[in-house]
Amino acid sequence: MVRAPGSIQLALQLQAASLSVLWLQLLGLSQAQPATLVALPLLVVLRLWAPAPLQRHRRLWSNGVGLLLIGATLATTPLGDRSLWLAGMANLLWLLSGCKLLEVERPGAIRRSGLLLLVAIGMAGVFGQNLAPSLLQGAAALLALGSLLGLEMGAASRSGLLRRLLLLVGVSLPLMAALFVLGPRAVPYFQLQGGGASTGLSDQLDPGSIASLVRSDGPAMQLRFEGMGPPPPAERYWRVLTLNQFDGRRWRASPAPPRLAPATPPQLAGQQPALLVLLEPTRLRWLPWGGSGLPLPATVRRSADGGLWQDQPVRSRSLYRLVEAGASAEQPWREVPPDGADLAIPAATNPRLLELAASWRQLPSPAARVGAAQQWFLGQGFRYTLEPGPLPARNGLDVFLFKRREGFCEHFAAAFTALMRAANVPARVVVGYQGGDWVQPVGSGAGHLTVTQADAHAWSEVWLPNRGWTRVDPTAWVVPSRVEQNLYESLGAAGSSDDQQLLRQPLGWLQRLRGEWEALDLGWNLWVMQLDQARQEALLRQLLGSNASRWQGALLIASLAALLLAALVVLSWLQPRAQHQRRRQLDRCLRRLGVTPRPGESLQTCLQRLKDQRPELVAALQELAASYSALQFAPQAPSTKAIALERKRWRRTLRQLARAPRRRYNPSNPPA
Repeated sequence: MVRAPGSIQLALQLQAASLSVLWLQLLGLSQAQPATLVALPLLVVLRLWAPAPLQRHRRLWSNGVGLLLIGATLATTPLGDRSLWLAGMANLLWLLSGCKLLEVERPGAIRRSGLLLLVAIGMAGVFGQNLAPSLLQGAAALLALGSLLGLEMGAASRSGLLRRLLLLVGVSLPLMAALFVLGPRAVPYFQLQGGGASTGLSDQLDPGSIASLVRSDGPAMQLRFEGMGPPPPAERYWRVLTLNQFDGRRWRASPAPPRLAPATPPQLAGQQPALLVLLEPTRLRWLPWGGSGLPLPATVRRSADGGLWQDQPVRSRSLYRLVEAGASAEQPWREVPPDGADLAIPAATNPRLLELAASWRQLPSPAARVGAAQQWFLGQGFRYTLEPGPLPARNGLDVFLFKRREGFCEHFAAAFTALMRAANVPARVVVGYQGGDWVQPVGSGAGHLTVTQADAHAWSEVWLPNRGWTRVDPTAWVVPSRVEQNLYESLGAAGSSDDQQLLRQPLGWLQRLRGEWEALDLGWNLWVMQLDQARQEALLRQLLGSNASRWQGALLIASLAALLLAALVVLSWLQPRAQHQRRRQLDRCLRRLGVTPRPGESLQTCLQRLKDQRPELVAALQELAASYSALQFAPQAPSTKAIALERKRWRRTLRQLARAPRRRYNPSNPPA
């Protein structure tokens, strides 16, 4: 291992540990490039355990390694996409922090390395804002701060450094909490526009696309209900996209700009009942919702086809609110009449589908045609499966309906919607999520609904006179348990036990533990990362009463003044009091013997003047100088036993010199 003076060695070890913790966080970030993930642990190993030949030429080869890594990062960073460019620059910063740590030797360079490492940790916090990454960022930052603190303290034990570091953190946390809770805000402090990983639905529906998606149990969103309970399982439909363009095989969203309702007034932010949605990145402009409620913030608006649209794609975790939501809320989009696009169907494809639908046109009403389709689906022996096999590019729906008769939700929704259009019933496909697991944390009354990618679903909507757009889920006809249970259980109920093996079903205790962690993570995001003005005002009213906002500024100033005063008192304890006391003891001893140190004079020079006047004290003065230097300026952190022996030697020498005759002030040897 690298051998260096005590404080320098300790600082380097702490910075290497900080970089290692940062690397652990980067493992969970999609923005971290493979070169970064491979290089950082290697740089830590080379810093701590480089062979002796490499240590002698550290600066030469470390610069070469750094230039190689930086060049590779720049060469693989696309400059056209702003979000990808930001991720590339972040990787460059993370590599620079590792390369800087690799080459430093002197205290000044180690300080700069620590500061660069803190900046790199902050950049990682831009991309990872969940609870687990935040905890890792805090640990990495504490280690980096500890390295700087240990460097300033000189040679110190790890336990002493830990106590001082915890004291420093304890002083800082109340100040940060006061600023965070009482400081004014217009938007959440921690937001990232761009750079997030994304999974989930797309703006088109191909046969088999959702069947591939549901094999992932990655999170899609978390929902918290305020002033109302969650809907029953059969009503948990979370619509995202409406697809009304059909080419005979694939359904797509209309390319025309959406017709949007006016923005919700911000004054409604505190009203209930309300639904809070914490959405994972999707890269879409369309957001999941239950179809009711007024969206906030104002950048989120309702569309005429029942969607929830915002002006920017969702590239990072996003929080939005639906006020006045619930079963009794109005849904004006259901009354928007259909147009010609909702009846369009290619005439040259799927002839057997067209023939079947034509036989239903003679029925008196659209509702009767929907009923006929239901009876037909129930009588055909369809099988619900994750692996129906690819459909041919031409007449694929005919193959599904009349030959294979096995498919997933997108097959049933696509085929039923095409049948309705061919039967002269306006219809469209809706993609989103269905279901979700209710999580009730231990000891907490605030549960939430967790929706994963495995809950992705497709269904249909038909236009019925006097009822408007009405949801029809043909998958629920074939396997009714799909809307009552999760996907894993519904596959078992449908007799598709082989398909269950394709899904990752965690153990019961592990699922409960995951639910508890999700609850903590949701609380962290709602009350820290996404705390907006409305939630801040609600928190202050809860803590301080209804008139809290009137006193917010005064409380902020008073609390900061009190906390700063307390911090100054506590931080004064961080000063190395033992070193200052030892210096005062030395000054008193020298003045008693008749000499006063001059400004800028070294201890050896001062003692030499005293030796010339008091030759009988030469041995004791040499002992005093050696003991003082050992205690004040030890190049390495001594052991506890060595410190105790040195202190004993120091006190013995002071007592010996205290017994020497006092020498009055000598004008020929004046102090400066």
